[in-house]
Amino acid sequence: MGPNLVHALPELHYPEHVNVVTELVDRHVSEGRGDNVAIRFEDEEMTYAELQRQVNRLGNGLVNLGVEPGDRVVVRFTNRPEAIVSCLAAQKIGAVALPSMKLLRAAELVHIINNAEASTVVVYDALLDEIDEALPRTDTVENVVVVERNGVEHDHTDYDELTAGTDDDLDAHQTTRDDLALMLYTSGTTGEPKGATHTHRQVLATADSYARYCLNPTEDDVFGGNPPLPFAYGYGDLVTMPLRFGATTSLVENASPGDLLQAVEDHGITIICSIPTAYNQILQKYPDGPEEYDTSSLRMAISAGEPLTPSTFNKFKDSYGVEIYDGIGTTEMLHIFVSHREGQDIDPGATGYPVPGYECKVIDPDTGEELPRGEAGLLAVRGPTGISYWNRPEKQENALVDGWSLPGDIYIHREDGRLEYKAREDDLIISSGYNIPGPEVEAVLQELDEVSEVAVVGAPDEERGQVVKAFVILADGFDASDELTESLQNHVKNTLAPYKYPRRVEYVDELPRTETGKIQRVKLRERERQRQEA
Repeated sequence: MGPNLVHALPELHYPEHVNVVTELVDRHVSEGRGDNVAIRFEDEEMTYAELQRQVNRLGNGLVNLGVEPGDRVVVRFTNRPEAIVSCLAAQKIGAVALPSMKLLRAAELVHIINNAEASTVVVYDALLDEIDEALPRTDTVENVVVVERNGVEHDHTDYDELTAGTDDDLDAHQTTRDDLALMLYTSGTTGEPKGATHTHRQVLATADSYARYCLNPTEDDVFGGNPPLPFAYGYGDLVTMPLRFGATTSLVENASPGDLLQAVEDHGITIICSIPTAYNQILQKYPDGPEEYDTSSLRMAISAGEPLTPSTFNKFKDSYGVEIYDGIGTTEMLHIFVSHREGQDIDPGATGYPVPGYECKVIDPDTGEELPRGEAGLLAVRGPTGISYWNRPEKQENALVDGWSLPGDIYIHREDGRLEYKAREDDLIISSGYNIPGPEVEAVLQELDEVSEVAVVGAPDEERGQVVKAFVILADGFDASDELTESLQNHVKNTLAPYKYPRRVEYVDELPRTETGKIQRVKLRERERQRQEA
């Protein structure tokens, strides 16, 4: 049983037959915007007309290889133009694009390829080694197409040779709005990666709900940032949303904070998209960033993937003169469904309001009943996208209640209508009967100059069941000490209910993260469990 999808906005009423590439690329060319810049990468520019030509050539090449409508096509790249071309080419011929995170190892690729029954892999040669290691254990792969840019030797089909011999014209396959266009696999931090499926109209809906109403984009905007394209957040920000509005996407292959600031200057980024960790790194490593780089093109920033703390919001606004629009989205829901809208007063202590086109409520996790305003519970969401897993019926059943999708987050629906994030469902710390949201404690510790990054989890404790433990990366110029620990603890005691303070503090050099930059608190909890057992 799938989610109960609703299409409350007129923009979401798509015709029965629609192909996402017709809407993202072909429409702009036919309506006279072919000379608009679609992609900026390093010092190169690709117009919409050239993007259409490259998509058509690769699409024809894939058809010549025997790729059929409905086939899953793995696309494995860093953030490069060929990644966008490959996803769009697959979708235009009616196949399903399956972007792959660049850091996945062979064993993970084997699981994903076999689970999705992928027929084709299009891969950047710098990432070919893990594909070659995985291939003997895959069951369905018939074609491997390699984009050769680094001289890596291979015996697969060459991307450039394949596209050089094909036609510039290609009619989009007559896909229906409910045909699959995109599959994204979860990062697998709590088990095997799960394939989340998205149809042509669901991909378009992320732009026609969130982007259209919260960002107000125009063809003059330049979207840029460092989320990987296989990350649902990155795919939306750097593919769907800019191309939907005839705008430009700025790609940076492996973006450090400095690379990101340089791209703002070089590409004229107006909407920067990243995660809280990256914004903190920009603030820490480039305290004079606005003087070192020309960031005057920026008009807004977007954050997702982790909770954005008020301190990060305020520091970035003070330094760069733009507000960060926090949002919550998931791989399964495809993009952001709770956010403030441009022009609204932002309360940095809340994620925001349901995005137009979505409904949200906070329910009792045991009964499924909606809770009164002000009470913490499980967030339930309904809208034009929903949780739909590929061939995982047991996970599918647990992800829904009465057709509403359950992303797995604890929220409070406030009296003012805003939704206030408390924790992931599995990040809630229960100590001596008190429910303590770890991110709430993190946000208070992040206020301090001494703290560069922090993660808070529940550590096993015989007396209290769990105690609050903070893993702290110190800012430059500060050293760990008992006095500093006491200062951190007192700051939390003086800001929150005293029972929420971290009874244990450990100073670390780094925190475990997923490839998208999210802190893997599950690994920290497991580390603490093993310590107790030892």
